[in-house]
Parts: sequence; C-alpha cells; structure tokens
Amino acid sequence: MIEAAPYPPTAHARVAPGRVHLLVVDDDRDIRETLQELLEGEGYEVATARNGHEGLARARELRPSMILLDLFMPTMDGAEFRRQQLDDGELAEIPVVLVSAAAGVEERIAPLKVAAHLEKPLDIELLFETVARYCG
Repeated sequence: MIEAAPYPPTAHARVAPGRVHLLVVDDDRDIRETLQELLEGEGYEVATARNGHEGLARARELRPSMILLDLFMPTMDGAEFRRQQLDDGELAEIPVVLVSAAAGVEERIAPLKVAAHLEKPLDIELLFETVARYCG
C-alpha cells in the first residue's frame, strides 16, 4: 500500500480548474483513494475506476489528460484496457502510465506502448514527476 504523507504542493502541478486531468484505474480501493488524495493535493483533478470496463467508460466520458493504469485487475485487466483504448480513435492518444507490483513485466507491456511504467510500491516523487511530464 502507498503511504500517504503530508506533501506540500510542488512546482510540478500546473492545472487548469474545471477539468479532469487524471484517471486512476485500479481494483485496489486503498491504492485508488491514496493516489487520488496525493494527486489532488498536487492540484490535479482525479477520477477513478475499479476495473478496465469502468475505466474505458470513464475515459470516454471525461477525456482525461493521462491515465494511471494497474496491470492486473479482475473483469478487464490493464493489458486489455490498453488494447481497447488504442483501438478507439478518440482515446488512443491519451498517455497511459502503467502502475504494477509485478516484476518482469517489461516483455508483456512492450506491445502496449505505454508512456511509462512505475513499480509498486510507488516512489511518490517519481509519481509526481511522471504525472507532471504528461499533464504539465
């Protein structure tokens, strides 16, 4: 689990109000809520989804600037989510940062053309830097 510490907002976040910038897709409620809290503390607007099906629906509805995606989830895993996202002309260009605790997934994720891969447990500063790179 990610430890939420009281981080002051950093220079990373440059967010226009009134728009969802991030979508967190993860089946672990604690991780979803912690990421949402941390990123909202940085000034981002964050929406969440519990699985790939819900994530695709939220992405179509909200058109986020970036998606943080868990690889292993029930119902629809991150790999299938990404394949369907890439097949959708309106969603294909949204960058995806894969977040996974699984080791040795580089071969499996290479065809998914993700923008970045962050390993759990997350380095919070690296998370902020990565999000700022794609949403800044």
